[in-house]
Amino acid sequence: MPRRADAGERALGAHLDALLAGVDLEAGVARDPLRFPKRYADPADIEVAAAFSACLAFGRVSLFGPVIERVLAIADAHGGPAAFAQALSGNERLRPLLNGIQYRWLREEDLYRLVQALGAAREARGSLAAFFAPGPGRHTLGQAMLQLRRHLRNDASPALKSCFPDPEAGSACKRWCMFLRWMVRSGAPDLGLWTHLSSSQLVIPLDTHVFRVAGFLGLTTRAAAGWAAAEEITAHLRRFDSEDPVKYDFALAHLGISGQCLGVRDATVCPACALNPVCRAPGG
Repeated sequence: MPRRADAGERALGAHLDALLAGVDLEAGVARDPLRFPKRYADPADIEVAAAFSACLAFGRVSLFGPVIERVLAIADAHGGPAAFAQALSGNERLRPLLNGIQYRWLREEDLYRLVQALGAAREARGSLAAFFAPGPGRHTLGQAMLQLRRHLRNDASPALKSCFPDPEAGSACKRWCMFLRWMVRSGAPDLGLWTHLSSSQLVIPLDTHVFRVAGFLGLTTRAAAGWAAAEEITAHLRRFDSEDPVKYDFALAHLGISGQCLGVRDATVCPACALNPVCRAPGG
């Protein structure tokens, strides 16, 4: 028999729904890496653009966004992201196309190898989606993520391996969980391209913004933003929507990205937030 929600839990769910209803999706997507795969129509291009964009989505959007733009512009000039990734797979002659492009510790060689690895993975299975199809050793999304990770990490440099974290080692795998949210969820603002998976299977993409707010809301008691915390937060969110628990992710993440949440109580900012009545943020 399903557990009955108490008054506090019902209030939290109502305020989360109010936060979600108040999100300006158009403005949010404009400053989110999701905007990059959204510009494509071909499913193969969407898949590659989404995976590449998600891998580079760490740090400030204003810094990684132009790098993604440059690489996708080169890809578009060579038939689109899927065709470009396929062309780079096993073709060293195209390496100079990415000369001079880098982001933080990822150098031009790493970016080349990343696109090349995505092309090789698609060549091996026909699509990235195939890595997440039901099969031996793929009973959960975490297990499926590991299989794709093992494939992509072949010949990867130490710097590039940071793009392929391991949930079994405790990583929250934020960027890959975000990629899966984009590809699986059919609700706005996501893409809903992979219909063989259910939104109910997803794990929240846990970054510092979401982890901090989740703590203020009592969704996690964990001290670190790892895989265990991501699963705990997702389990709590399933109480409010068992079919689509990560629908709250975009709104929660953009509280921090937009600067609407300062991480402490602020008399000029907090009253306008839909979560204010249920938030336990410390005093400023």
